[in-house]
Amino acid sequence: MWVEKNGPAWRIRDLINGKKVTLESGYPTKTAAKARMTALRADKMRGEFIDPRDGKLLLGEWIDIWWPTYEAGLKPTAQISEGRRARRHVQQVLGHLALDEVDNLAIQRWIAYLLAGDPAAGRRKLAPKSVRNCHGVLHTILGAAVVARKMRSNPCSETRLPQAPHHEMRFLSEPEIGRLLGAVPEHWRPLVVLLVSTGLRWGEAIALRPQDIDVLGGKLTVVRAMHELSSTGAIVFTEPKTERSRRTVTFPQRPVGEVLAGPVATRARGELVFRSPRGSEVRTRNFRRGWIKWVSVAGLDGLRIHDLRHTHAALLISAGVPLTAIQRRLGHSSIAVTSDLYGHLLPVVDEGIMAAVTAALSAVELELVEAEVADEVGIAA
Repeated sequence: MWVEKNGPAWRIRDLINGKKVTLESGYPTKTAAKARMTALRADKMRGEFIDPRDGKLLLGEWIDIWWPTYEAGLKPTAQISEGRRARRHVQQVLGHLALDEVDNLAIQRWIAYLLAGDPAAGRRKLAPKSVRNCHGVLHTILGAAVVARKMRSNPCSETRLPQAPHHEMRFLSEPEIGRLLGAVPEHWRPLVVLLVSTGLRWGEAIALRPQDIDVLGGKLTVVRAMHELSSTGAIVFTEPKTERSRRTVTFPQRPVGEVLAGPVATRARGELVFRSPRGSEVRTRNFRRGWIKWVSVAGLDGLRIHDLRHTHAALLISAGVPLTAIQRRLGHSSIAVTSDLYGHLLPVVDEGIMAAVTAALSAVELELVEAEVADEVGIAA
């Protein structure tokens, strides 16, 4: 590595694969060029050297190079959703920038652009949650560039993201659960009973087969999830969401075992337990159309299917079940996820604990205890 005159300025050169190449140029003085060369040599010795020429690689070109390998490891549904974000919202908007031009300012402008939309380019405004998802894809793309030593650091790490709106969880009371089940048609009632009594995710529940359910033993095994691809409408089955999502979940014989017995008994071992009235797979969109009507009849407008999972967790917490047990039952990846979602409900449990402690202590003759303590202090004195 050396410096040499290049017209009115100075540049840094190196010998790579037997060829002389320019690493950087445009330094006004030889001293400035040498100072930069010293820094580059130090980076080489520490194993942190990044060829400045790699920074000239366009972001769009890097995505074309790296994305196919990354995409191959994604689940089918993620391939569609993340692939769409990578192509439409990252590559089409930022792809013309070189990697060394994708800095924090460029990313903040990109976020503002996605939030505002661009009618002239056929781009509608994106919701804050959608922008955060797009930013997550960009973070992954640039993180891979850092690992490949195309960039020194990931500028996404210090981005200010729009605040996603907070959706309040809804927890049904026992009377509300009864009203809901009364409004749901008989054909769908076993599925709704299962959701509220086990806390299964929607895709986990509709993917169940008779071989996954032990009705007499009161347990089921989650080994897969069913999804409907938005692009083609095809039904696909994937591994559970996380490693901990592969689990065994127990359920009471009454009423869960009783309502499941019928659907399980009428299906072959490898068939789907839950099907539409016409016998086809459960299509989420079709089910939602009915769901909106049923919750309205039950006086529970706005209730989401996923709120049944939240309701199940709330029932467990109110019964004093530890968060670790709830984490395993719901298949969360870590206790932190469970705590973040439901930790705010714990004060309700604490109130019950304090009531129990108060009741226990009230039975103790505190005056007698105080007298005994006084006697011991007198003896010690």
